[in-house]
Parts: sequence; structure tokens; C-alpha cells
Amino acid sequence: MQRKTKIVTIEWLFITLAWLGMYYFYFFIAFWGPSHFFHEGILKDYLSKWYVHFEMISGSILFGILFCFIDAITDRTTIRRKSFGKIIIIKSFLYLCMTFVVFLLVYGLFYLFKIGPFKNPEVLLELVNLGFIISWFLYFIFSVLLITFVIQVNKKFGPGNLLKLITGKYHKPKDECRVFLFLDLKDSTTIAEKLGHNKYSRLLQNCYHDLTDIVIKYNADIYQYVGDEVVLSWNKKDGLKSLSSIKLYFAYKNKLKERKQFYLKHFDVFPEFKGGMDVGVVTVAEVGDIKRELAYHGDVLNTASRIQAKCKVYEEDLLISENLEKILLKPNGFTKALVGDVNLRGKKQIIKIYSIVLLD
Repeated sequence: MQRKTKIVTIEWLFITLAWLGMYYFYFFIAFWGPSHFFHEGILKDYLSKWYVHFEMISGSILFGILFCFIDAITDRTTIRRKSFGKIIIIKSFLYLCMTFVVFLLVYGLFYLFKIGPFKNPEVLLELVNLGFIISWFLYFIFSVLLITFVIQVNKKFGPGNLLKLITGKYHKPKDECRVFLFLDLKDSTTIAEKLGHNKYSRLLQNCYHDLTDIVIKYNADIYQYVGDEVVLSWNKKDGLKSLSSIKLYFAYKNKLKERKQFYLKHFDVFPEFKGGMDVGVVTVAEVGDIKRELAYHGDVLNTASRIQAKCKVYEEDLLISENLEKILLKPNGFTKALVGDVNLRGKKQIIKIYSIVLLD
């Protein structure tokens, strides 16, 4: 299963189960608990039968599908570039609109097949009092805001990281073998002086937005944004599988080329990134108190960073360590060549570094 499909599937399952839980929680406190919101008669009879469970399950499935549809559409628009708060408000409004669509679909089917009290909606309206309508409406507004907030927080941490923090997977440090790619904007100092801080920041925002879909496609994790540098990571298996870590670099390079006219028009510069890669064992740990995140500690990060700095010296776009070169499968579509024996800053041992070039 492709990572994009996996992310959407997990999001759909979360929304579906969250809505189902919200449904059952509401009926637990409003009917199966204190039941003063309802008149005696046909409505209580309906709520004590299987119909209500079918309503909640089918409604939740539809919610999940339509909410994911909204996400897919909005993520292709400028909405994804708005602030965290504005995204929550805009998407919550769209979700609420979709909520009424789901209600119409579900209860329309109930009316069509004459299920329970829905065969006579005029009687149903007389049985439901104002207290029920108000509580139902407020509860669903709260539910939409809560689910939207959780989804957006998960995106802020990166797919899967919120769950890792909640479950405490890395509360105690663990060792993992990972591949790291350091991407750094070429001639960043010159570009920053030319554009000024504000316009330079907008340039980086656009560059990072263009990177997003490529990161998902090649199964990478965004570890850090550090100024004009992005640090990407894979577990060893995913990073080497089909050369995903190598392909990501060139896919991003091609993406920027496709958008060259956009960057020249709006910023009068064409951004290019150089990359340095290494593989090795790191320790993963949950760090921080008032701001928590997952951190990687190990020599492999320093090595990848130092290798990336050598791109300018050797006039290469992508350099990798000898550790990574040894375990790379035959790089179909690429060529690799020994650049030389290098004494990296901060390291006593001389290492070999290799260049990777995309074949035409």
C-alpha cells in the first residue's frame, strides 16, 4: 500500500471511529442515561431497537468518506498554506456542511425504506423537543472542532508521530538504524540578501510546500526544518527499498524545475538544493517538557550534515557516505562515483564519499 493511501486510510478510520464514539457517547448521556430530552412514545421505541445502531454506523462511515474527500480537495488548494487556526475554522465549517449532507442521506434512506418513525416525519418532528435539537446541534459542533483539531495536530507532528508520543513509544530511548538526507538551499546567503528576510521566508515556504507530496510518495519522515535546511529520515528498510531515499532527491529537483517560472516570476531566483546522506544507528528519544518532540541522537546525523557541506567544495548536487554506498543495490537509472577520501570537520577518521548523478 502506498504511503499516501495508507495515510488517507488511517485518517478515514480515525474519523469513522471518532464519529461512532461521539454518536454512542451522546446517546449514552442523552438517552440511555438521563432521557428527559425525549417524549414517551415512538421515538423512545425507535432508540431501543437496532435501527439506531445502523444509523450511527452508516452515518460514521459516510462521515469518514466525505471528510477525507474534503481533505483531499482542500489540500490541493491554497487553504493548506493558511495558518493553523484558519485551517481548523475553514475545515470545521466545511465538515459541518457535510454533516448535514450525511444526515439528509441517512435519514432520506430511512424514510425511503420506511424504517421506524421516519416513515412519518411529521410525527417525528412533533416528538422531538427543542432541548434535544439544541443539544444535538451543539454537540456536533464540538465533535467537528475536536476531530479537526486532532487531525491538524497530527499533521503538525508528522504522520504517526502524535500516536508515538501519546503511547510513549520513545519515552525510553531506543536504538534504530536509519537513513538521513540533509537538504540545503544553494547560495542561501546571497539569496537572503537579495530578497530580504520576509520575501526569503516566503520563498522557503513555497519550497517546503513543493516538497510535501514528494516526502509522502517516497515514504520519508520530516525530522526538522532548520532555517534553509530540511532533514529527512527513513528507517533503513524503507530508505533502501527501491532506492526511495535517492529517488526523493531527484524527484524534488525535477519538481522545482517544473516550477521554475513560478519562482522566477515571484522571487526572481530559482531555488536549488544540495544533499548529503548517511546511514547508521541512532538513538530515538522523546525530549522536552513544555514542547515535546522526537529527537535523533547519533554520529550519523553529524556525518550526513558534514557530507552535505562538501557538495559546494566538489561542485556536486548529491553526496553519500561510504557506509551508504556499500549497501546500495545497483542504482538503476543513476551513476555513483568516488569523489575522494575526505577528512570531515569534527571527525578523526578519513572517510570516502560518493556522488550520485541521475542518468538522462
